[in-house]
Amino acid sequence: MSDTSAVRLRFAPSPTGYLHVGGARTALFNWLHARKAGGVFILRIEDTDQERSTDAAHQAILRSMEWLGLAWDEGPGVGGPCGPYLQSERLEIYQEQAATLRASGRLYRCYCTGEEIAARNVARGEQESAGYDGHCRELAAAQVAAFESAGRVPSWRLRTPDEGETFWYDLVYDKREFRNDLITDRVVMKQDGFPTYNFAVVVDDHLMRISHVLRGDDHVSNTPFQLQIYDALGWERPKFGHMPMILGPDRKRLSKRHGATSVEEFRDQGILPDAMINYLALLGWSPGASGDEVFTRDALVKAFSLKRVNSSPAAFDYDKLTHINAQHLKRLGPADRLALAEPMLDARGWALDPAWRAPADDTRGYLTKVLAMLGGRFSDLRRIPEQIGFFFTDDFPVDPEAAAHLDGTEIPARLRALADRLEAALPSQGPAPQEAYEEAVRGLAADLGLEAGDLIHPCRVALTGLTRSAGMFEVMWLIGGPRTVARLRRAAGVR
Repeated sequence: MSDTSAVRLRFAPSPTGYLHVGGARTALFNWLHARKAGGVFILRIEDTDQERSTDAAHQAILRSMEWLGLAWDEGPGVGGPCGPYLQSERLEIYQEQAATLRASGRLYRCYCTGEEIAARNVARGEQESAGYDGHCRELAAAQVAAFESAGRVPSWRLRTPDEGETFWYDLVYDKREFRNDLITDRVVMKQDGFPTYNFAVVVDDHLMRISHVLRGDDHVSNTPFQLQIYDALGWERPKFGHMPMILGPDRKRLSKRHGATSVEEFRDQGILPDAMINYLALLGWSPGASGDEVFTRDALVKAFSLKRVNSSPAAFDYDKLTHINAQHLKRLGPADRLALAEPMLDARGWALDPAWRAPADDTRGYLTKVLAMLGGRFSDLRRIPEQIGFFFTDDFPVDPEAAAHLDGTEIPARLRALADRLEAALPSQGPAPQEAYEEAVRGLAADLGLEAGDLIHPCRVALTGLTRSAGMFEVMWLIGGPRTVARLRRAAGVR
């Protein structure tokens, strides 16, 4: 076995559904600590629940992890010295360790059904779900033979101490302790020969040399029993840290009633992976006195410390996520903006019509100019098609609120006059400078005794269908003279 002092952490999801943001936060904190310590980050798939585990969920987890950029050093598709990394491929390993416990007398056969255990609990005046009562702890040989002859297949339970306490020093909560007489003898190997979660996770974490187990605090009740398994096998315990759950804005457990909860849903809503990582890091971790909220991935690794993981639950704030996403979008360089926007054009079949091109323009070059013009408005991917579509098609929608700027009886005449002024002022060949559009608009407004805005507002609607856009003269310049004139005439009712 290699150096046991090495920092090795794991994220071990069950493939029974999508990757929830709570699971993603757990993966992130493990990844951040591993990267900060120069350690190893492992992905392990815990798929021993045969009824609920699916390959579709397995693949969805891998896609989400890859999209988030949480690359694993060992695990599915990567391999490593401690594989296999799917629990369903490790059954012989669990059976070998269970045999060790049987040989030491720490496991015993249990023939009880769930219904029998529940009935006994009720008969004692307890809840059906109360813990196991130790019914099979000291079965006589005759009772075992009777169960076997009746065809009953046993599960195997760990014999836990009746006295004393089990405790550990939690990386988040400090000391936590449980009375041993309240830790019931749980099943470690089921009737079907598969291990239970609590047994498999201990075996895997030990054999994969996991140094730190960071997970949600919904696992706190499992930890004392898992520590009993470590002790029964004579294994060194890893360090444990339990992170508080993520709540919804109403301070209740985050669920679909609050909105999106899966990583892929946020991806589809236009959230950037770096923004998602940034926001998840702030759920239960404090960046310290700096008060910074917007982090690059490298800055997060540098700043992260388990000492600043909070023990109080964090509330998921959808508006704050949107704000952080906007900040990351604004900071993107031209190439990254282009990479995000191009698929939107492809999906809609938008391309720059050859008749609209300046001599050196192609669709990508033109799109680059459009995105540069958006500037800080490039802050919500869901709005990008609306913000750029009118540059590529004349068939764009008109916002109902914007349409009000075209309602006045005087508007058609003003738009026709502006179209005439531009047609006369702009060169018949080649693009005109941006200043030519501004001079035409302001000159006509002065001639008509109007404020420039009296022309700019209806002009914007005629050209874009929106009430707000980038600077009107830059928009006109990018749309180009012939298209600008044609759209003004169309809005004025002239075909």
